[in-house]
Amino acid sequence: MKKVLLILTVLCVQMFAKFETIEVDQNTINDQNIQIIDVRTPAEWEQTGVLNGAILVTYRNSDGSINPNFVNEIKSKIDPNKKVAVICRSGARSKAASTLLDENGVDGVINLGGGMNKVLDKKLPTVKP
Repeated sequence: MKKVLLILTVLCVQMFAKFETIEVDQNTINDQNIQIIDVRTPAEWEQTGVLNGAILVTYRNSDGSINPNFVNEIKSKIDPNKKVAVICRSGARSKAASTLLDENGVDGVINLGGGMNKVLDKKLPTVKP
């Protein structure tokens, strides 16, 4: 019963989230008013590279738990006057991370749907972290 309530709560929060989801493209990467937050793991950053200038903050720890310092780490590294675009491997973690940021007062959050998989499919430039 607790799991059902938790799932329903998460779904309701995501339904009413104030962030938008867009597909990552070259314009997003080059937009000086958007700061990209890569929420994957260090192993993923090494494996496929990262977008140039991305802020790297892991959303989930290696044991699958949510990084308890995630929101504070993000807030300490971003310019609050710019939009925040969140990216992961496929878009699932970035959607959850976007919801968490939105709930904790971060304005202008964008979820980059398709994630790094889309970046690689489109052959957009990446760098090693």
